[in-house]
Amino acid sequence: MLEAYRLAPALARRTAPPRGLPFWVFAAVLLLSPLPFASVYPVWPAVYGVLIALAVLALVLQRWRLRRGLTMPQPSVLAASLLALAVIGWGFAQSLPGLLPAWQHPVWEQTRELLQLPELAGTLALVPERSAQVATHYLTYLAFAWLAFWQCRRSRNRSLLLKLFIAAQAAYAGYGLIVDFSGLNSILWFDKQAYQGVLTSTFVNRNNYATYAGLGILAALALMLRSLRQLLARDAEPRARLRDFVETLASAGWLLVMAALLCFLALLLTESRMGLVAFLAALTLLLLGWSLRLPSGQTRAIGLGLMSLPLLLLVINLMLSGDQTTARFAHLFTQGDTRLDAYPLIQQAIAERPWTGYGLGSFESAFRLVRDAQIPSLLRRAHNDYLELALEIGWPATLALISAFGLLLAAALRMILQRDEFEFALLFVVATVQIGLHSLVDFSMQMPAVVFAYLFLAGLAFGGMPRNPLHTS
Repeated sequence: MLEAYRLAPALARRTAPPRGLPFWVFAAVLLLSPLPFASVYPVWPAVYGVLIALAVLALVLQRWRLRRGLTMPQPSVLAASLLALAVIGWGFAQSLPGLLPAWQHPVWEQTRELLQLPELAGTLALVPERSAQVATHYLTYLAFAWLAFWQCRRSRNRSLLLKLFIAAQAAYAGYGLIVDFSGLNSILWFDKQAYQGVLTSTFVNRNNYATYAGLGILAALALMLRSLRQLLARDAEPRARLRDFVETLASAGWLLVMAALLCFLALLLTESRMGLVAFLAALTLLLLGWSLRLPSGQTRAIGLGLMSLPLLLLVINLMLSGDQTTARFAHLFTQGDTRLDAYPLIQQAIAERPWTGYGLGSFESAFRLVRDAQIPSLLRRAHNDYLELALEIGWPATLALISAFGLLLAAALRMILQRDEFEFALLFVVATVQIGLHSLVDFSMQMPAVVFAYLFLAGLAFGGMPRNPLHTS
């Protein structure tokens, strides 16, 4: 009987169906999207859209062939998806010619008079083709999120994808460190056009890479904390549990430690102010949330002892790049920041069209209409994702999208409180906190590589939850 129990995992692996094309397409998009400049240029989301659509179709055919259904997530995840789909639909509607002419921006009337084309149909968006393009990108992200959920349904898929994700994070951090210490000032074989002298890895913007690296550190730490909790739960003497933990670190756990250290060193050398602040806030929440979920007594004391880790990392930051980071904070207070000067103008533009917005992806064109002499250069992004969304799609759609993330957060918090295996749900919560804080002053969630990483962590959190199957036969 005992021998059969031991052989059960091996037999399950032998009888499990192959991962197939959908899994490897998903993994390729997740792992390779940071490579071409974080996929910031529009051609890459378009390529990913085709690949993800093919992967979803292949998954449906695969399940149909096996006579198995597609599992549906819990109602809160479905509701969040519907809210996101409604926002995507609004983005497409903004690009439709002739829709709601009374609500269109006056610039369209001026365009008709200037070009002497009275029959020219205006749109709700200032740049309709850009609105349709960005809405298509959002639809790609939504399909990727569902693919993440389906691929993370199986434990062996979750385990492999998380290991690959952390390994890729270490590889990108290692590449960034090599380039930075060698003084090459390049991204792949291209010369850097900005942020010379600081680490950006394969990203153009250091702040965006800081967010990405932070997600890698949090993922590695969550996996280590999960193993530590399982060791602490064993019915053994404290000395024996400590020995097991050391043996685990010495055998395979050191790879996770090295990956986390590489990513943290890379994050420090980006010299991103808010990147560091947002990461430390998320790290503190991760350690606190994990510690409070442990049983009271010596086990929880060990968890709370780990709360000194953020302070230790802050000391390391001061030792390695404290001068540069401190100088950047001092510059903010002494000379100000263009972003802070632009926020009142952006709010003014939002107040002029609070319901419909100027069109998804139309921030640059809309900002031209309100920019004054205080802003020396034209901003392509608002450096605040919340204000930029409100300007582009209006407050109702913005609140709908924020509510979608709120539903996911609420569901993840319930899982943390109710489930024994809670680390992945906690990881999703702290990743949301990190990105949410950084989005107050930057635009990391406009980088496809960051979005895919975040949606993968969401898939980890919600993929293991059993729900009713949606039959495809």
